[in-house]
Amino acid sequence: MLKGDTGAKRTWFYENGAFVAAALAAVLWHVVLSTNIGDDMVYFKTLLDGNSHLGEILAHRYETWSSRMVIEAVLIPLVHCPLLWKILDIVIFTSLPVLLCGLLGVTGRGRWFVAGLVLLYPFADMASAGWIATTTNYLWPLWGVLVIGMVLKQLRCGRKVPVWEAVAALLACAYAGSQEQVAVLLFLLLGMEVLHYILEKRMKQPLLYALCGIDIISLVYILSCPGNAIRSAQEMAGRMPEFADFTFWEKLYMGLANVERIFIAQLDPIYCVVAAVLVLLVYRKTGDYRKTLLAGIPALLLFGQAVVRVSHPSLKKVFARPEQTTHWDWHALVTYMPLVFLVLSVLGILYALWQLVDGAWKYYLWTVFLLAGGFATGVVMGFSPTIYASANHPYLYLYFVLIYVCADAVWNMGGMKVVWKTGSEDAVQKTGDADAVWKTGSEDVAQSGSGVHSEGKMPVSEKLMFTVLGLLVLANILDVTRMCWLLGRIL
Repeated sequence: MLKGDTGAKRTWFYENGAFVAAALAAVLWHVVLSTNIGDDMVYFKTLLDGNSHLGEILAHRYETWSSRMVIEAVLIPLVHCPLLWKILDIVIFTSLPVLLCGLLGVTGRGRWFVAGLVLLYPFADMASAGWIATTTNYLWPLWGVLVIGMVLKQLRCGRKVPVWEAVAALLACAYAGSQEQVAVLLFLLLGMEVLHYILEKRMKQPLLYALCGIDIISLVYILSCPGNAIRSAQEMAGRMPEFADFTFWEKLYMGLANVERIFIAQLDPIYCVVAAVLVLLVYRKTGDYRKTLLAGIPALLLFGQAVVRVSHPSLKKVFARPEQTTHWDWHALVTYMPLVFLVLSVLGILYALWQLVDGAWKYYLWTVFLLAGGFATGVVMGFSPTIYASANHPYLYLYFVLIYVCADAVWNMGGMKVVWKTGSEDAVQKTGDADAVWKTGSEDVAQSGSGVHSEGKMPVSEKLMFTVLGLLVLANILDVTRMCWLLGRIL
């Protein structure tokens, strides 16, 4: 707690100030951005200008272009009300750290950490196809996934879900499942929940089965939509004609290489924070230099790239930045180096998480499957001819899976909730936390309340971490603000 923090107002700010900061950043971005760009104005806003009503437009879109009927039923009317979109989008973006903290049971200082990770996301990516079109197709489905996660958490903890929350989850599932990547991610997450209840012999979960049914219907709808095939063929002819000749392995490698390019080769801030935090947590928990070195492989690769490119440009080919497939030389060793770095980084992350969960293998497997789902949403872009035209916004889900796992590692696996509340490293419980989180839900493990955190000061190492994270967040807020302002004038 802040020094001298004894009043109710200061306590409220301590617990919720991070969400206020996220809201202020969101308001700033939405004030300076212009919605008169991209598909919002040149296409979606014109659809209701004729004599066709919304139902006819959606039916035509289904037959000729897209299966995202639920999303576009919201998007098409919304482009005519940009102020309403701005208000809703501010609320949705601000609620992302709120929902993440609720899912993980994060309180106090931990909320500032989670909000900081969310504010590191390059929000300007949402402008690539028009602000309204991109956010309603990507950011809002992510919000739907988190809403569903909150309901699933209540079921996991054995609590009765209120009717309005159940209805909200069902609507969120219908909306989010309309997006192809999210439909697959939900299928994986809901499937893991069903497996959990089978193992626990608690099969009477009607709400869970209803969510599964909606998602399965969405997947069938997506796979059977004639418009998706037509769009894919047109996109291929217009953007990447050679895509038709690619083998499965070339498409897979294209997807893998693009993930490596965005997160590793370009030294993405969120990925850098995740890599650094994991290695610090492993060292704090084990005190073993060899284990720390193995867990630090992702961070070492990032550091190696930065050093080589700045200090030893003659060796920069070792850390080649993947380009479009047509530029690759399949006979050159450096072509395969991004895949090597990606595999080593993934293995390092998985090893670090295993060291942090204290042998709670169910908890570990759930985390690994979640990472795999997020990773798959990025790699699958290699099977689309729009992989480069879509820019970076399709990787939103991988970004937030990394944010979730990092926050979970800090708060629940690494036991930092005890350090940040008591100010004592000796208070960190090195065993049992992960098992308790898996069995009872993280909210039950976290000790909520405003009185606990007043017992001590934050250790110097955590002050340094928050300082670095704060500087990165400030830099990103300013950069996103600049991009929001420029995009409206350039485009």
